[in-house]
Amino acid sequence: MTLSIITDGVLAAAAHAPDQAAIVFEGDELTYGQLARHIGALASGVDAKRAWRVAVSLSNHPVLLEIFFGAVHAGGVVVLFEPRWPQETFDLMVKAHAPQILFADVEDALIWRNAQDGTRAISSQPTPDMPFLIGFTSGTTGTPKAFIRTHGTWTASFAASAGEYGIGPETRMLVPGPLSHGLSLYAAVETLNAGGTVFMEGRFDSDRMMELACGGQVNTIAAAPTLLDLMLDSHPPRIGHHVRAIVTAGAKLPPRLRERLTAAFPNAAVIEYYGASELSFVSIARADEGCPPESVGRAFAGVELKVSRDDGAPAAVDEVGTVWVKSAMVSSGYVGETDGTGFRTQDGWATVGDRGSLDARGFLTLVGREGDMIISGGLNVYPQEVEAVLGAAAKVAEVLVLGEADERWGQIVTAVIAGEGATLADLKQHCAEHLPPYKHPRRWFRIAAFAHTASGKIDRADVLSRLKQGRVQVLT
Repeated sequence: MTLSIITDGVLAAAAHAPDQAAIVFEGDELTYGQLARHIGALASGVDAKRAWRVAVSLSNHPVLLEIFFGAVHAGGVVVLFEPRWPQETFDLMVKAHAPQILFADVEDALIWRNAQDGTRAISSQPTPDMPFLIGFTSGTTGTPKAFIRTHGTWTASFAASAGEYGIGPETRMLVPGPLSHGLSLYAAVETLNAGGTVFMEGRFDSDRMMELACGGQVNTIAAAPTLLDLMLDSHPPRIGHHVRAIVTAGAKLPPRLRERLTAAFPNAAVIEYYGASELSFVSIARADEGCPPESVGRAFAGVELKVSRDDGAPAAVDEVGTVWVKSAMVSSGYVGETDGTGFRTQDGWATVGDRGSLDARGFLTLVGREGDMIISGGLNVYPQEVEAVLGAAAKVAEVLVLGEADERWGQIVTAVIAGEGATLADLKQHCAEHLPPYKHPRRWFRIAAFAHTASGKIDRADVLSRLKQGRVQVLT
């Protein structure tokens, strides 16, 4: 079925199989027929002719998806806030985007939905080129940057990922993460447009998530590596024989985590993709395609990739440059003022400033992002390259590499390690085997555990604060 807007598949599934479970929330089922009625009620309350923006700042609950589908079906735009934002950031984003409706409480959202007249005609019929979502990604200053997406970019993504992941009516998708995170929201929306069933809980609990994953109802999981790692630490240990696919993104999948996933889900294909909020899918890494372990994979279906030198000329094979993407899935860019970094377009190609290289077989390896590069003694060091090497060392759970100011060297390569047992001597020997000397960290710290953002990435600002305050252990 060809989709024009992102509610087409959901409503078609409701017409075809109204009694099928669309969402299973904390054990309770919401059928497609019920979901369609709720979407209709919410859509009738959105006056899109007045350019309505509907802001949502909710924890996981079916009503979040109902609001999402209802608002965009009526031609409105959903502004997806992160519930964990500090009050100052929340207030700033409300002022910047001026939503006509703001849902920040699940009970209030349910009351508003139930008060709507679902028989009232909606005021506007959306088209593929109309915007439907304003989401947020962090800038280099930490202030959220708002990007905007049209219906057509997501329906193109549905078509591309259906071929890569095989999402369909038989899919039983577990979404452990928050719907305020793009990976989780997309996985849920894609599954519902395919006529499958979404399983989710109000909050993340590793024991409960593993119970769901191994209980026989779920056959697919979509989550950031951090959440998958936490699930595997649940008690008692379980084996999920019914899981056929694990889709992960947001950070590079550490080799040891891949091994643990394979042991816990022996029949599952572990599929890692690289993407960006502004670009959608970029590349995909599958073990059965001979992808090098340090690579983020080959071009995703429907995507063209190229790497350019700083002067715009094509980079040679294995030469590091700026990664550019061309696809129908790319966003419309940022809303309002930004910090001047990140997304930009040129002659039909788009980039967020990621730096990387393509090998002779077309596999992409990332080494960092513009502005992250460390210049030590006049030589360029990309943190992600060093992180990949250290992340493969024994007894290292996670690692963050950054540059600290130094009078002699300009910047010093600094590594912060999470994980007990790895000694400084072991780590230095590992670096000597895999990196040239100028890329070796000169300062080493250990941290009990990293804080993570909602997307599952290491909270860099938290690490910098700890370093500044001396709240890290020097590794000796």
